[in-house]
Amino acid sequence: MEKTLASSHTKRSSPSSSTAVNTTSSTGFNRRTKQRLSDATASVSETTRVEDDDDDDEEEGVEEKIEALQTIVPGGTALGVDALFEETASYILALQCQINAIKVLTAFLERCEKDDMKFGG
Repeated sequence: MEKTLASSHTKRSSPSSSTAVNTTSSTGFNRRTKQRLSDATASVSETTRVEDDDDDDEEEGVEEKIEALQTIVPGGTALGVDALFEETASYILALQCQINAIKVLTAFLERCEKDDMKFGG
């Protein structure tokens, strides 16, 4: 920001008083910017450490859940993780089939009891 001074014969530029102020405030701005950057860097480092701790906690939680799943699924203790998940899916389907079979048998037996009551049996 320069101010142009006009005289009768020449034009020349000289720094204005606002330029001097801007230089001083610019130095302060640079210091504040550097401080913000260092604060941000420290914050990112801290966040990364917290995320690493969270990742470790998540991994421990996942490991616990896999161990629990291995105890629930028949033969699960001898399986790796991929095979355990496949076996779990098959086990869930088998359990659903058993539930459906029990529902059908229950409905059949309830009908039989109603029929026996109708005939006095």
